[in-house]
Amino acid sequence: MEQAKLDEDTAVDNSRLEELIRQEITPQMQMEFFEVLKESRLFLPVDFGEDAFKGIENSKPGDEIEGPSGFGIQFLTDDKGNKAVPLFTSEKKMAKAGVHTSVMVMYMRDLAGMLAQSDRYSIIAINPFTEFDLNMPIEAFLAQFDIRPDGLRELLAKEDLDGDELIEELMSSQMIAGCVDTDEGTNFVLIWDNDKKPHLPLFTDIEEFKKMFENYTGDVYPQAYYFSDLIDVANNNIVINPACESVVLDLETIKGQ
Repeated sequence: MEQAKLDEDTAVDNSRLEELIRQEITPQMQMEFFEVLKESRLFLPVDFGEDAFKGIENSKPGDEIEGPSGFGIQFLTDDKGNKAVPLFTSEKKMAKAGVHTSVMVMYMRDLAGMLAQSDRYSIIAINPFTEFDLNMPIEAFLAQFDIRPDGLRELLAKEDLDGDELIEELMSSQMIAGCVDTDEGTNFVLIWDNDKKPHLPLFTDIEEFKKMFENYTGDVYPQAYYFSDLIDVANNNIVINPACESVVLDLETIKGQ
């Protein structure tokens, strides 16, 4: 009985959302559509990188396998160069669209929190390449969620900044990292201090990211990650908002807490 309940709780059922997409959404139906969408979990095609599960083919039962350190969205690009975030209501819809890739099942609020920290994407595309699809501007998608900045900026501005309080706040926060795409996958962009020591710059919001990289001649783009995931893969000390508060965190100290 417990297993049956677990399966029921974790199953992804977007049947009502699919029904609404099949119909012409009138102004009266629009409210219901957005309410259903906000509570949905959808399939997001992602790329974990070539080395995400390196060595798994030689593993034995009981071995610890180091999983992927991050992911990139497998976005679509239209004829105007706009990048779209593809979402699917079911694995069956993905099969119909001919999509064969790694996926993450994400709550839409979590996705909105990530996308709000980036200016890379313009469109949300639900069930693309299927008979019944739906596109919407990303601004319309984000407007459905009451996403407000947390107390991190206020905390960073304190003159008597408490390190333990800051780490606790960071552990529940999403941060922006500067990323570049290479032949080997996605890499984080590092910066160097006056002593020529590398640091991983992280940003609380897109405006802080732009202070560092808006005029950068390379292909650096912002990507949101949970701070707790970033420290698992970071190899260097971290600096928060280097163009503003410039708070430096010792990586070993963070991992030791």
